[in-house]
Amino acid sequence: MLGKLKAMAGEGAMKKAVDAVSPALNEHLEVVRELDPAQVRDDETFRARVIQPALLAVTAASSGLTSLVPRFEERFARALFHLRNELVVVEDGSVRLADDFQGRLPGVLMEGLRQEA
Repeated sequence: MLGKLKAMAGEGAMKKAVDAVSPALNEHLEVVRELDPAQVRDDETFRARVIQPALLAVTAASSGLTSLVPRFEERFARALFHLRNELVVVEDGSVRLADDFQGRLPGVLMEGLRQEA
């Protein structure tokens, strides 16, 4: 019983965090379009150029909501790697965001935050 309540509270916190950070995250994801395809594919470069700056921005913009999500930093990194795989299109030597990016962003973030290491 207690485990189920804890899981429900965690899910609610993640939903609130996603709603709060999505606008701030949009600005930082524009950087992805400026990167070379090799930089987008390289995990360390993607972490340094996209994930770390975005993490700082969303943490500041969340008004403390991210602190309610256990292990938010590592979950956020996994979520952005998941986002890269789902919503960033690398083709013909260019990088772009998927056509339905805005509509899918909250769902993809939630999926990524739910993933276990």
